[in-house]
Amino acid sequence: MAHIELEVHTNDPAEEAAYRAYWKRSADGEGWASSVADVSKAHGISPMDMSRIVKTCGTATCHDLKCPECGAPKVVTGRTDLVKALRLTNVLCSACQAGQKAAAERAAREKQERLRRALLEKFPLRTNEEDLTPDSLTLFEAVALHALFNDPAVEEAGMSTPLRIWPEERPWALPSVRVELERILAEARPAVVFAHPDSHHDAFEWSDGAPTGAFYLGSVSYHLVGTGQPRERAPRLLDALNRVFREGPWPEDWLLEWEDLWDRLVLADACAYLDMKLREHHLEMKQGDGTRAVLADALATFSLGQVYNFIYRAARDSAAYYQRGGVNARQAANSTISRITASVARARAAQWDMKSYGRVWNLPLTAIGETFFNAVMWQPDTMGLTRREVRPPLHAWSTDSGTDHGAAPSSED
Repeated sequence: MAHIELEVHTNDPAEEAAYRAYWKRSADGEGWASSVADVSKAHGISPMDMSRIVKTCGTATCHDLKCPECGAPKVVTGRTDLVKALRLTNVLCSACQAGQKAAAERAAREKQERLRRALLEKFPLRTNEEDLTPDSLTLFEAVALHALFNDPAVEEAGMSTPLRIWPEERPWALPSVRVELERILAEARPAVVFAHPDSHHDAFEWSDGAPTGAFYLGSVSYHLVGTGQPRERAPRLLDALNRVFREGPWPEDWLLEWEDLWDRLVLADACAYLDMKLREHHLEMKQGDGTRAVLADALATFSLGQVYNFIYRAARDSAAYYQRGGVNARQAANSTISRITASVARARAAQWDMKSYGRVWNLPLTAIGETFFNAVMWQPDTMGLTRREVRPPLHAWSTDSGTDHGAAPSSED
C-alpha cells in the first residue's frame, strides 16, 4: 500500500476525524483499518455525508505515484481511485489530463475549421440575382421544396435537415422513393438547391483530405438559391408558394403535371403497404417493374384505400399458402402479385363496390404527400379517391382562362 499524505481543509473536528479514519491503513500497511461502512457508523455519519467529507474535506496525495507527464505526485479522490492508480501507473494527474483534453478539443476545432474551409471552396453558398418563384419551379419541385424547408429549424440556419434523420412518424418521403426524389431535386436544372458547406463533413466524399465534389443523398443539408442570406430565402419562397397553393392561379405547367405526381405518390404508398403487410406475415419479396405495373394498373381503377384492401387479402392468402407447406417463403411472397392481379380483374369485370381501407398509423402520410394532397390539391383524405375522380381546386386556373372546369369532387362524394 502506497504512502498517503493528507491535507485537511475542514475546521470541524468531527469531519476531520472521519476523514482521517477513512484514509487510515491497517497495522500491516496492506489494507484499510476499517471499512467505509464501519467508519460511517463509528462517527455517526450517513453514507452520503461520508462521501461528501471524502470529496471536500481534504486532499490525499500519494508521493509514490508520479504523473508520467509532469512528475507531480498523484492526488487521489478516494480508495477506489487509489487502487486504480496503483494498477495503472501511467495515469496522468488532473492538471495534465485537463491540458490534454484542452489540446484535443483545440485540435478538433482546428480540424473542423480546415474541413469547413475546404468545403466552402468546393461548395460555396450560391447566390442568384433573383429568388425562386412558383413560376420557375415544376410542381414536384414546388411541393418538395415546401416540404423540405417548412421547418422552424431552417429559419435559424438557412439549411435543411438531412432527410435520413427526419422522424419516422413524418418522413419527407417514403424510404422506397426518398433517394430517387431527392436526386431529382438535387439535380434539377436550373438548380434550385445546393449542398450546404455546414453539413456534417461525413455527408461529403473525401479523397486525400479534400472534398471530391460529391455528397451522399440523405446525409447532406441543402440551401436554397436566391438573393440575400440563405436563412432569408426559405420564408420568401414559402410565402409565395402558400399564396399560390391557397389562392392560385397555378403556373400553366402544373396543370399538366399534377396527375403524374398524384400517380407517383399513391403508387409509392401502395408499394410501401405491400412491403409492410408481407413483413407482418414474415414474408418478403423484391419489388420490381412488374410489381409496380400491377399496382399502378389497380390504382387506375380503384382508390388507394381499395388497393390496400386487395393487398391485405392477397398477403393474408399468401401467408396461408406458405403455412400449408410445399412452397418456400419467396414463392409464397411472389404469389401475392398474382393474387392482386386476379382480384383486381374480377372486381373490375364485376364492378364490385370494394371497401376502402383507411390510412394505417404505422404508414403515415409523408411531408411531401401532406403538402401535395392537402395543401396543393385540397384533398383532406385521399384514401377513397381515384385520380380520375379528382380535379385541381378551382383557383388553380386563371380567372381569365374562359374555361369551365367544373367543381372538384370532395372526399365525401
